[in-house]
Amino acid sequence: MLTDEQVAQGRERILRVAERQAVERGIERVSMHSIAQELGWSATALYRYYQNKEAILAATRTAALNQLSEQLEEALDGAGDIWERSRAIGNAYVDFAYANPDTYRLIFALTQPDMALYPDLAAAADRSRRNLTAYAREMVETGDLDIDAEMLAHIFWAQIHGLISLEMTGRLGDDAPDFEAIRHEMVSRIVQSAKRS
Repeated sequence: MLTDEQVAQGRERILRVAERQAVERGIERVSMHSIAQELGWSATALYRYYQNKEAILAATRTAALNQLSEQLEEALDGAGDIWERSRAIGNAYVDFAYANPDTYRLIFALTQPDMALYPDLAAAADRSRRNLTAYAREMVETGDLDIDAEMLAHIFWAQIHGLISLEMTGRLGDDAPDFEAIRHEMVSRIVQSAKRS
């Protein structure tokens, strides 16, 4: 029998391997066998921790989304007015992506599990979305912006995720403007276009 601490340690090791393999090989090529082989375990041993590969990847995404939310919540609760905190939230999002590139890629991989099968993952995704929209609601309420807060939040999210994806895949190119310059210009134009005339 494994102690709770041993189970937690084993799960953490499994998640780290699964996350890296998903990014390096593609989610389709990750298997219970490939994870167990890298850990030096039998595939059967993995079933003491997780039901199948999908459960492992769902747990990996759940942990990643909760980690991202913790950073966003810290920025949201920080000092300053809503404009300063919105910049802090953007910085926290970008910092998370670059500090955890494999994790970030796995969160937004094109192949996603059925959230209905994994309530913990669904709750983590909802928490992440709430954090990404909370500051937008405050911006609309206090910043005299004429736009739906949910729409504003999703516009911000789409622009920063797209920019990070382009940067991570090297698609911006050496002759492109600086990442931060593009980011600043996009946010500035979005806010200006949303201001009441």
